[in-house]
Amino acid sequence: EMPTNNYVESSFWNFDALFQPQQHPARDAHDTFFISDPSKTTVFNDEYVKEVSQIHSNGGFGSQGHGYDWKIDEAAKNLLRTHTTAVSARMLYQLAKQKEFKPQKYFSIDRVF
Repeated sequence: EMPTNNYVESSFWNFDALFQPQQHPARDAHDTFFISDPSKTTVFNDEYVKEVSQIHSNGGFGSQGHGYDWKIDEAAKNLLRTHTTAVSARMLYQLAKQKEFKPQKYFSIDRVF
């Protein structure tokens, strides 16, 4: 089972790492519970953030991207996670950093808001 004890998530892991555009309606305040304190995170892997921002803006790996100026301020917003796929994104990122790939199965069942 994946670690699902992180109810507060950054917009980066909840939306951006999953390549949902920053102007997507699901990111509006009426669909997402944003946290006011602390309202933003500063914990990022700069190299990975740069890769994700480039794909959002310019595309890559066969994608044309979304063609807009990706903003770190939008990605830094804290929220109550809207799905557990954010947990999957974090887990896949951690697995990709391993020196040797080992096939594994993961699942998560937990609260979303």
